[in-house]
Amino acid sequence: MKKLALVCIMMMACVALSAQELSGIITKNGKPKRGLVVSILGTDQSCTTDKYGRFYFKDAAPGEILQIDITARKAARIELSEARRLKVYIAPSDFVYNNGRIEQRLPYTAIKSDAVVRGNMVMHDQIMSSGLQRVSDLLKNFVTGVRVEQTAMGSSIVMRGPSSIIGSNSPLFVVDGVVIESLEEVDRLVPVETIEKLVLNKEGTGWGARGGNGVIEITTLGSNI
Repeated sequence: MKKLALVCIMMMACVALSAQELSGIITKNGKPKRGLVVSILGTDQSCTTDKYGRFYFKDAAPGEILQIDITARKAARIELSEARRLKVYIAPSDFVYNNGRIEQRLPYTAIKSDAVVRGNMVMHDQIMSSGLQRVSDLLKNFVTGVRVEQTAMGSSIVMRGPSSIIGSNSPLFVVDGVVIESLEEVDRLVPVETIEKLVLNKEGTGWGARGGNGVIEITTLGSNI
């Protein structure tokens, strides 16, 4: 029994050492890059960079692959090491990452367009090829984790999963850093052809209590965000 207990303790210690917190900062042209979807391939872990370009994972192990979605068709992929803090600098044709020990310049990885039909992010080329005319239609057809409903007052959106039962389940809508009150207003104010990308920030990262139900972040063409 003692030997078995010792083996279990050692196994738990190995797991604790291998899977640890991971954080990083992503910049472009010296400025923080907000709204990029970052995920660990093969897991359900994903997040969106905040206004300082930061991302965070509670559990990440050496050997796992970190993916940063740059556009709908290309991503930066990094094999994780023991380093727990990363800096990533993105450029048009490649990216540089620094883990505190080494710095490397790497090419982007091409992503098949049919692999991102539904997810957390919709890019301009997807929008233009879809023929859809409203943001609510983009959310309904492309974004996983939300449900768009038609009511007497117009379109409304409900987050799927364990949301509030007694309060509103509607996420926060943010266009170029400005909060918009409702999906109906977003449909009215934002022509879909002007959208560079639409991101579902599931955790509401960077928006405090206001983002408790998640945040729909829209960046328009020419925005400096």
